[in-house]
Amino acid sequence: MTMRTGLVRYPLTNFKTTTHCIAYLDILGGKNNICNDSEHKFLNFLNMLYEDAIFESQVFADKKDIFVKIFSDNILFAVKVEPNNDIYLKQITTLINLVANVQNEALRYGYLIRGAIVKDEFFYNNILVYGKAIVRAVEIEENEAKYPRVIIEEELAQLLPQYFFQDKDGKIVLNHLLLSQCEEHISFKLQLLKMLENHRQEEKIKNKIMWVIDYFNSWYRSPSSGSLENPQITEDEIQEALN
Repeated sequence: MTMRTGLVRYPLTNFKTTTHCIAYLDILGGKNNICNDSEHKFLNFLNMLYEDAIFESQVFADKKDIFVKIFSDNILFAVKVEPNNDIYLKQITTLINLVANVQNEALRYGYLIRGAIVKDEFFYNNILVYGKAIVRAVEIEENEAKYPRVIIEEELAQLLPQYFFQDKDGKIVLNHLLLSQCEEHISFKLQLLKMLENHRQEEKIKNKIMWVIDYFNSWYRSPSSGSLENPQITEDEIQEALN
């Protein structure tokens, strides 16, 4: 054990933060799922989701480019960026794709994700993550996201506006369904109706699910969805789930 007296011992490191784009994600209801996971289903789902996220982070880019940090029901992606670099847009696009894929994979299994994407100062090693970027991302996720959505700051959204939409409250939100596969659409619908039925007595959770249903329906009403089917969730189906 190291004995410390006064200011005898000083750090031997000279770490510094650098500019990163980070995505901080939280699985809604994670605390409740962890505390009630008697059959370990949530544990194994999280492990599968995170394995996929790590694998994709290595497929989409050089494995050294994307840092992934996982703690319980939270996941962090980080990529060091230089805005004047030729690969800057590619790096942001990679990060967006990773986040959207995690959102879609979670929804396919009946889980919703909230989070934020920001650019700011950040540092990581095998011991800690640190910096204004993570502070800001957590603040946005906890205080501004509110619904199961990933908010991105305007400066980044302007670089690749095709990936985002402006919500009713003015927040700029990742349009993760844009990066979904056609075969997932019915699965998303069934999971949303099942979630609504399971939480029909819990007003706060029900409102979050209804936000996703509204987003789901508005997406499939748009020509850009490219879906040959019409998987929209009807008012009759919503009422049946609530009753």
